[in-house]
Amino acid sequence: MIVDAHVYLHPTPEIGKMVVESIKEQYGVDYHSYGTPNEYLAEMKHAGIDKAVMVSFAPDNQLKNNNFWTVAITRPGKNRPAQYPMLIPFVSVSPTMTGRKPVDELEHKLKWGMKGLKIHPVAQEFGPDDKRMWPVYEWLMSNDLPITAHSGMNIDCSSTYGEPHRWLNVLEDFPDLKLILAHLGNGFWDQTVEIADKYPQVMFDTAIAISYLNSPTTLSDEDVADLLRTIGVERVMFGSDYPWVDPKKDIEHINNLPIASKSKELILGENARKFLDL
Repeated sequence: MIVDAHVYLHPTPEIGKMVVESIKEQYGVDYHSYGTPNEYLAEMKHAGIDKAVMVSFAPDNQLKNNNFWTVAITRPGKNRPAQYPMLIPFVSVSPTMTGRKPVDELEHKLKWGMKGLKIHPVAQEFGPDDKRMWPVYEWLMSNDLPITAHSGMNIDCSSTYGEPHRWLNVLEDFPDLKLILAHLGNGFWDQTVEIADKYPQVMFDTAIAISYLNSPTTLSDEDVADLLRTIGVERVMFGSDYPWVDPKKDIEHINNLPIASKSKELILGENARKFLDL
């Protein structure tokens, strides 16, 4: 089984084009596609991916609509199967969202089949150690649901809210929180190692950090092997960061790493299958 634990999807080609083109214009970051579900479905078939985790988020004024779309396309109707049953819906909240409060939003989307939470502290402009998020973490623990969080450097090179050490106080108060730190800390490798050492339940995904891309925070093959030995290969899950990345090329890159075949199997799917109970 291959599981892509880090995928952003857009409802229409028009919305996808607007998002990826805007980021390209602002930051010079190219993209692989517009990121519609049907486009990604073709990518899954081409790359041999069995399941994928949707980790989309949106500005506060669009957050609830985006959450609703995310769960609706993966939920079966009364007289029809789910449109995209291979996609695992993670929704998003923020402490500054209006209307429905974060925990109320999670309760509402749980009824619609959400399987986890995604936050992007840098883009959403709040620290994970913001005490307003404590009820959210409490709720996640009580419902045994995971949270994926952007960690490390952001696309605009900012990192104030993204550094992994911002999770230390959270994990001290919520030691059983099922946390996935995206991008392996994205440049803050010392903090990644510190988190991994202190909190063995924390997982990580490979998005951008272990990739065919040559971004400022992409690790060399030698550094990948060193980091995996340090934190434990059983704690790392493949994530592509689609639609900015071609998932098939990332899978090929991981399969060519100088690590054991069993380690590659764990990263590409077995770790996610176990952690997400797939």
